[in-house]
Amino acid sequence: MRFGRLLLLGVLVWHVRGESGTARPNGIREGSTIVSPQGASGRIPLRSTDRLPEASGTVRLERKGGTTELEVEVDSMKPASLFGGDYNTYVLWVVPPRGVAENRGEIILDGSRGKVHASTDATSFALLITAEPHYLVSSPSAFVILENQRTGERPIQYRVLEGVYNFKRATLDNEKEAKGVVHTEVRQAFTAVRLAQRAGAEDLARGEFRKAERALNQTLNLWRQRVDRKDIAEQARETVRLAVAAQRLATDRGLQAGRFEMEGSGGGNEETGSRDPRGSDSK
Repeated sequence: MRFGRLLLLGVLVWHVRGESGTARPNGIREGSTIVSPQGASGRIPLRSTDRLPEASGTVRLERKGGTTELEVEVDSMKPASLFGGDYNTYVLWVVPPRGVAENRGEIILDGSRGKVHASTDATSFALLITAEPHYLVSSPSAFVILENQRTGERPIQYRVLEGVYNFKRATLDNEKEAKGVVHTEVRQAFTAVRLAQRAGAEDLARGEFRKAERALNQTLNLWRQRVDRKDIAEQARETVRLAVAAQRLATDRGLQAGRFEMEGSGGGNEETGSRDPRGSDSK
C-alpha cells in the first residue's frame, strides 16, 4: 500500500504521461560555451536541430559594465503549436557553467521571424531556444530548436525535461509556415492550467488552482467577446502566472507528502506525523 501511494505521488509530481511515452528522468545535454569578457562584441550564428532543420538565427552580443546584452533574431521558424499537444511558443535560455538554465524571454513570431532582447551577468554561457507550453516555464523542454554554434571551449551541461509534455510530432520538417503574428496567449493559458491539474493542484493547491481556473474563464470570455487583443493577452498571461504558482505549490506539497510517507508518522513529533501537505486551502 505504501509503495502504491508513493508511486501515485511520483506521478503527480512529474505530471507526466504524454503521447511520447512514459516519463523519464531529466536528460543531460551539452551546449557550446560562449565566452564574453569585458568589451567583447560580435555576432554568433545559431544552428538548428532536427526538430526544425530549416530554422536559423543569430545573436548579437556586447559586454559592458558587467552585463552581456543579447539581441537574438530567428528566421525560417514555424509555430510551436504545430508540434501539437502541450507546445505553444518558443523560449530563449541562457545556461551559465555549473548553473541551471535561465528563462530569458519568449520569442513571439511574426510570420517566420522573431526576436528577443535579453541580458546576463555571466561571462561564459550557452544559448538555446526551445519549444515550450508557455512563457513562464522554469526548465527547458527536450524540444531544442536552435543553439549557438560549436566552439573550442569546454561544453556546458544542462538538464532538459524529457517525457513531460504531450506532442503529436517530434519535428516540423515539411510542416507549414506561419503567416503574420502568431497569437498563442490563450493556448498558453489553457495549457498552463492543464499542467497544473496534472500536477495534482486540484487537491494539493486547491485555492491557488481555483484562482487559475477563474482567470482562465475570464480569458476565454474576453476571447469570445473579441475585445482588444492586448487585453486578452494580458489576462492570458495572468492566467499562466496563477497556474504556474498552483503547479509549483502542488509539486512542493507532493514532494513533502512523499517525504512524510517515507519517514512514517512515528518517526517525528506528533505535529509532523499528522500535518496535511495541502495546507489550509485544502479545506
